[in-house]
Amino acid sequence: MYPQFELFGITVYSFGLTLSVSFLAFFFLLYRLSLKIGINTNFFLGNALWFFLSSFVFSRLFYVISEWRDFQFIFSEGFFRFFFMSDYNFSLIGGIFGFLLVLFVFTKFRKLPGNKFIDAVSLAFLGAAFIGFIGAFLGGQILGAPTESALGISYPADTVNNPYTSPVLPLGLFYAVFSFALFCILYIVRTVVRVDGIIGYLAILLFSSAYLVGEEFSGRPDLFEGLVGASLAQIGFFLLILVAVRWLSRLFRRPDPSRIG
Repeated sequence: MYPQFELFGITVYSFGLTLSVSFLAFFFLLYRLSLKIGINTNFFLGNALWFFLSSFVFSRLFYVISEWRDFQFIFSEGFFRFFFMSDYNFSLIGGIFGFLLVLFVFTKFRKLPGNKFIDAVSLAFLGAAFIGFIGAFLGGQILGAPTESALGISYPADTVNNPYTSPVLPLGLFYAVFSFALFCILYIVRTVVRVDGIIGYLAILLFSSAYLVGEEFSGRPDLFEGLVGASLAQIGFFLLILVAVRWLSRLFRRPDPSRIG
């Protein structure tokens, strides 16, 4: 694997590079999907800073909470210690929560059709997540459990915080492949489904379910896993599943003979 490499004498960290690319890809896909679905593109571009700040703060906060044994004194070390760390230390479910929080507040405050936005955001996330998960796979940010199967991969011990000496499951790669496949399938289905929200909530349901199962093979248990038997990510994605099921049931119960074109 290549957690880092040299380019013109400069050390480039693969996860940081792909994280930046995936963030740009996310907003590019949001722009394109907004045009396709019928959303004012200025909504996302004009509020990009709020989405970024909320996603950053909550992704860091959720990570700190999940790893509280190591970060219990972080808030006593000064304000900047929380924002500036020696490693990335982000939580995916925290970033999703932060983004959706801003989306909910802005759509409710402006009385916008939230289901259209869910379609655009969910599809854009899946498309961009493919890049981010590839980076997490290369950089070792997502580690699977140790395995003796042919699927196992090893990381350089001096560049990745890997507690295992044996090969581990390429969990990040599995997430990347699943995200890309789900994006392609749902993007095509969106061209025939006429009810806003169905594709978006279906994407949330399927991705959250996959992540919920995938975390069972994670090689990095957090504080919550030892306390309640499930990681903070699993708890968060389980709640997203409940939300998706609730809204999908409402959408399918709504009478609409033109639902499928």
